[in-house]
Amino acid sequence: MDGRSERPAISPAIPPASETESRRGSAVIAAARRRALHAAITERGEVSVSDIAKEFGISEMTVRRDLDVLQQSGSIERSHGGAVLAKPAIAPSEPSFAARRNVRAKAKQAIARAAAELIAERDVVGLDVGSSIAYLAAEIGSRSGLSIVTNSLQAVAALTRRPVMSDVYVVGGYLRAREGSLCGAITQRQLADHWLNKAFVGVAGINPDGLFDYSVEEVQVTLGYIRRATEVIVLCDSSKFGRRSFARVCGLESISTLVTDQMPPPDIEEPLRRHGVNIVVAESERELDA
Repeated sequence: MDGRSERPAISPAIPPASETESRRGSAVIAAARRRALHAAITERGEVSVSDIAKEFGISEMTVRRDLDVLQQSGSIERSHGGAVLAKPAIAPSEPSFAARRNVRAKAKQAIARAAAELIAERDVVGLDVGSSIAYLAAEIGSRSGLSIVTNSLQAVAALTRRPVMSDVYVVGGYLRAREGSLCGAITQRQLADHWLNKAFVGVAGINPDGLFDYSVEEVQVTLGYIRRATEVIVLCDSSKFGRRSFARVCGLESISTLVTDQMPPPDIEEPLRRHGVNIVVAESERELDA
C-alpha cells in the first residue's frame, strides 16, 4: 500500500452519466427525425435521398440509415434513390377527400395536366369524383367551348375558382359529404340522359383484375360515366398500382386510356396492352425543370 486511496474501476459496459444522457438525446433526435421523414413520405407518397438530405440538413448516409429503419418497420418501401409509402394489397378504409387532396399532390397535378391535353375543343366531358379529377377540373376551368358534366362538388369548386368559360352541368342526387359528391338513383338517371365524348374517372386501386374504389354508391355512378362515354380515361397515380378495394368498378377492357405518373408494373401493363389501353405517363415537375 502506498497510502493513496484506490478508486473503484468504472465498468466499460456502463458509460458515465453524461455519455448515457448524450446517447439518449441522440436516440430521441433520431426517433423524431424518422417520424418527420415518415410524415414527409406519407404526405408526398415518395421522396428522394438527396432532397431529404438537403431539407433536413443531414447527410445522405444518415437518410439511408433512417430509411432502412423505416423499411424494417414495414411502413415504407425503398426505391431507386429514395423511398415510397408502403402499398398494402388492399386499400385502407375510405379516407376523406380532405385527407387525400394533398397526398402526392405534385404527381396528381402532373397527371391532371397530361389529361387536360386529351380534351379537344367542343368535347362533352364527364368528370367523376376524386382528388385527381379535382386537379383536372382546375386545369380546364378557364377553357371555353366545352360541355362539362359532373357529380363532384369538389370539381365544381375547382372549376369556379376563375370565371367559367364552358357549360357546366351538375347532376343531382344524395350528398356524400365525406367525398363532396352526389350519388344514388337520381344521379344515375340524370347521367343516362347525357352522351359524353370523354369520361374521366378516378380510382382507389388498379390491378390485373381491373379498377377498384371504396364506395359501392360511387361505383354505380362511375359505371354510368363508363356506359355513356365514347372514351373512358382513368387518372391514377402510381401509389395505387397493385391495390384493390371494397368495390370493383370494371375490368381493364372497359377503359380507353390510363394517365399516370409512372409506367405500371409488368403484371398490370401487359393486360392493359392486351386490351388496347393507351398508357400516358405524365411528366413530373422535376422532368419539366430539367
